[in-house]
Amino acid sequence: MRVPGHDNVHLTYCLNVHPGSTLLEAQDAIYIHAREVFDRVARATDIAGPFGPGIWLSAEAAGLVVDEKHLLAFERGLDAEGFYAFTFNGFPYGRFHGTRVKEAVYKPDWADEPRTEYTNLLAYILARLLPEGVNGSISTLPVTFKPWATAARVQAAAENLARFAGFLHDVACTSGKHITLALEPEPGCLLETADDVVNFFGHHLLPHGCPVLSRDFGLNPTEAEAAIRRHIGVCLDTTHTGVMDEDPAQAVRWLASNGIRVAKIQLGAALSVDVGPDGPPPALDGFRDEVYLHQVNARTADGNVFFTDLPDALAKWRDAVGEWRVHFHVPLSWEGEGPVHTTASQVTDRFLAEAVAAGTEHFELEIYTLDVFPTDIGSVEAVMAQDLLWLLRRFGALRS
Repeated sequence: MRVPGHDNVHLTYCLNVHPGSTLLEAQDAIYIHAREVFDRVARATDIAGPFGPGIWLSAEAAGLVVDEKHLLAFERGLDAEGFYAFTFNGFPYGRFHGTRVKEAVYKPDWADEPRTEYTNLLAYILARLLPEGVNGSISTLPVTFKPWATAARVQAAAENLARFAGFLHDVACTSGKHITLALEPEPGCLLETADDVVNFFGHHLLPHGCPVLSRDFGLNPTEAEAAIRRHIGVCLDTTHTGVMDEDPAQAVRWLASNGIRVAKIQLGAALSVDVGPDGPPPALDGFRDEVYLHQVNARTADGNVFFTDLPDALAKWRDAVGEWRVHFHVPLSWEGEGPVHTTASQVTDRFLAEAVAAGTEHFELEIYTLDVFPTDIGSVEAVMAQDLLWLLRRFGALRS
């Protein structure tokens, strides 16, 4: 939905909170679950729409939708519901619910051709669906998982990203539809913070990518850099900044000062738990699961200690007494329980206003872990609607 008072600011929630690995599941996510969420928002406000769901299509589903018959039906279906498309989540490639995901969520990465092929499909579909005058965004993984980041793979990823920027450049030239691929920094990956993004652009993406655009797309060096900066940006996730103890407003300012667009901000909170000499509170154990990776950044008296997953941290807690920030996406409106707190205080009115002033147009709730949440906090639809209302108040679009 367009945020009242901000003509070019769009707010939604990411449909990867619902199963969506098949086309049928993706359609149910849009026409059943998102319909209920936005109906709840409409009943609680005077916002009548149109609403823009944060669409997730897996590689399997995208491969079907791109067919002209399916694409036309998809387009007409969105119109009939009073929906529009402006942002896709292109991070999870395949099945994302009800099975072990963990580090497989980063496969294929940007060094692998299937990642480019999948994202090309999403861009083609989004360019077809984008309303006139609305920019598009596709969020994607932060290049690769850090343990896989050899020099050769990072260079290959930079070149593939540049080619994709060239593809988006051609899309813009031929259709007038402007789409930005938004790299999403995440704990444990090549890009974890805004500093990592600035380093990647300066030492990898531009040096390796500009020659690719000159050779393959005929752009001169100035045009090549402009195309990369226009079509490759960042998806800043406040759950991830919470884990990494990064001020999201400062991150937006730093990226902007380095000519890097924050095309999309994903909104949510991480867990914050104090671990003392007696060990982690028992309540934290409920947040471990066998589906998703829950990285832990422990802030100790001797510095930070990082664990790739929560079970590792729980097993070695004596090495990390202090405040733990846990990569578990929780609702902004959930205040925590007992010793388990959240980083929702990062998402302030001022931060949102700074992001809008810096040029960010797309804001998306991403809280995909509700299916493994250890306590009953309500239906997915009720939680998403509640958080959207929480955000609308902080945008100044609703009275508290």
